[in-house]
Amino acid sequence: MQDDSHVVFKGTNNGINVWLDENADIESIKESLRAKTNDAQDFFDDSDVAITFTGRSLSKDEESELLDIIFKETALSISCAETKEEGAKARLTPPSARENRNEQLTFFYEGALRNGQSIRYDGSVVVLGDANPGSEIIARGNIIVMGALKGLVHAGYTGDDTCYVSAIRLSPTQLRICDIITYIPEEKKNKNKNTPSYAYIQEGLIYIAPLVNI
Repeated sequence: MQDDSHVVFKGTNNGINVWLDENADIESIKESLRAKTNDAQDFFDDSDVAITFTGRSLSKDEESELLDIIFKETALSISCAETKEEGAKARLTPPSARENRNEQLTFFYEGALRNGQSIRYDGSVVVLGDANPGSEIIARGNIIVMGALKGLVHAGYTGDDTCYVSAIRLSPTQLRICDIITYIPEEKKNKNKNTPSYAYIQEGLIYIAPLVNI
């Protein structure tokens, strides 16, 4: 039986504190975190929260792995991560607030992309319609869908982590930016189905945010 005592959740005024057992190895911590999030779904809501790790020091890679587990297993939108030992917060910065190096040409596709259709372009791609299930968009730059995005997308395929993906309804079967892949939980897709959103990389993870925040 998995020992989930290596991880303890506690709600705070600023978000959620995640206590980690300093005597457990990181693999045991990750397994405990997965088990704990599955057993405590009612503890989490879909709000924008700050996550604080306490109890042990973490490397940047370890912190990213733990945040990835929380992001995948819950409907949380993580706005801030902090380890108490380091005492420095890593504020998330959306694409509009940071330098974007994408200066490639942009390909405009008018109409809906159907099942089996694919666009691959050495620049940014804008689809003036829906991208239906079974469709595929692969771009060196950004990907913008002026409709429902329900297919597979890969922005920044040459390795640019400043790229982003945006859609009126962001519900892809698979979303990839640079070399990072994510799958959006069904409950999050349904909640945000009427909210234009965008996805971007920060601190080695893909985050989803409403376009109204830009």
